[in-house]
Amino acid sequence: MGRGNKARNPVTRSRMAAAALALLVLAPVLAEANQPKQSYQPAALWEWNENVITDSKAQADFFSFAGSHGVNRVYIECESAIQNNQAALIAFLETAADQGIKTELLFGDDKWVFPGSGYPHQGYAISLTSKYAAQLLSQMSYGQPVAVHYDVEPADLKQWKTERNKLATDYIELVTRLERAAHKIGLSLSVDVTYWYSTIQVKRHGVSTPMNQLIINAVDRYVIMDYWDTASRMESQATTDLTYANGIFGKEVVIGALTNCNQKPADTSFCNDSKHSGTAWMESVLGKVVRTESPNISFSGLAIEDYAGFKVLGP
Repeated sequence: MGRGNKARNPVTRSRMAAAALALLVLAPVLAEANQPKQSYQPAALWEWNENVITDSKAQADFFSFAGSHGVNRVYIECESAIQNNQAALIAFLETAADQGIKTELLFGDDKWVFPGSGYPHQGYAISLTSKYAAQLLSQMSYGQPVAVHYDVEPADLKQWKTERNKLATDYIELVTRLERAAHKIGLSLSVDVTYWYSTIQVKRHGVSTPMNQLIINAVDRYVIMDYWDTASRMESQATTDLTYANGIFGKEVVIGALTNCNQKPADTSFCNDSKHSGTAWMESVLGKVVRTESPNISFSGLAIEDYAGFKVLGP
């Protein structure tokens, strides 16, 4: 039998098969290792689920994610914890501080815009700061939050269609009172706002003024829910707010992005079925936004809504 027809040793065939299988198994790992590592723009992150305060596993997962995704500030929902479990909230805030993450105490309910003293009116919303945040701070010597943060959106109420000016003026009154309460205990005030408030004229004391200006006048940090999936759209929508805030010393404007799926319209989120979707696209857009907006003295960074959406956002 010629050399070319000589049968292979069964052991040799087995080793070759094993090597081939190993290459098939390792191929995806090697390919991933060769991919450039995703970088992240430093950003604040909304977290609306209080279980990260009370559940140790959820909290560990949250801070692991925050540490690997550029999170430098957390807006932590804590309406229940601040009233019923301040010890757990303090532990969460101290853990955030250990990781170099600043915190803002997040509260939100559209009905808080209505004047009144009990739940769900303005008096209740203010008490979360004047009473409960004050109690919280009195127990802390480390890891204190830097702000209280309110998400009250009067335009989402059914009354907005028929009583817009009244709701808008009530909202201005609310944030004015909240800022006084926050400053009294040494905190600043952040508010979440829609990107189109500059188009709403509010008549107060016989004078009409754009709603965004009245809010910026009253608060410390104006967080725009600038929810679009391209840099040009985000930059365009933020221009009016940044330009106005630039003229008032100490005012801050944050530009927010959305990651939650199934939004209408779809292009308000970085989770959609177009090419403008996913983590890599979002981070490229946010990088452009930062480069464009950094010359504005009032621009103070980015924010991403929210942890639930961001942690499952595709590549």
